[in-house]
Amino acid sequence: MMDAQQWWGDLPTWITTAAVAIAVLQFMADRRRRRAEEDRESKVQATGLTSWVTTNDARDFYGVVIANTSGATFHDVVIEVALKGFPSARPITLRILPPGTYLVRHKSSGDPFEWAFARELREADQPLQPFMNTAEWAVTAIRFSDNLGQRWTADERAILTREA
Repeated sequence: MMDAQQWWGDLPTWITTAAVAIAVLQFMADRRRRRAEEDRESKVQATGLTSWVTTNDARDFYGVVIANTSGATFHDVVIEVALKGFPSARPITLRILPPGTYLVRHKSSGDPFEWAFARELREADQPLQPFMNTAEWAVTAIRFSDNLGQRWTADERAILTREA
C-alpha cells in the first residue's frame, strides 16, 4: 500500500510547481498589460487626425480642413465628404499626410479632379467658417494607416476603430 508521503510527493516538488504556476500567471498578466499599453499608444497617434468641412464668409468655395496633430505621418488617407447632403463623387485621397493643418478646396463638379491639391491652412487668403450644425456638409468617414502600418477608420462622429 502506498503511504501518503509517496502519493503527495515531497515538499520541494510542490513548492517548485507552485512557483512555476505563479510565474506563468505573472507572464500572462504582463503580456496583457503590454498589449493594452501598445493599443493605447497607437490609438493616441491615430486620434491626432481630424477633419471637417469649411467655407468662407461669402460661401464662394467649399473645402475640407485636415489636421494632423500627431507629430507623425499618416499614409493612404481617404476622406469621404458629404456636400449639400450628398456624398462627393470622389473622396479626398492622400498617399502621405505629414504633420500640420491643410485645406483641400472642392472644385466644380464637372472637373475630373474634384479636389484641389492640399495646401497648408496658413496659406488660406481669407477666414474660414467650419460647418458645425449640419450633417449636409460633413466628413462622413476617414480611413488611414499610421506610421506603424495599422489601418484605422473614423466614422462621421469621429469614432475611431482599428481595422483587422
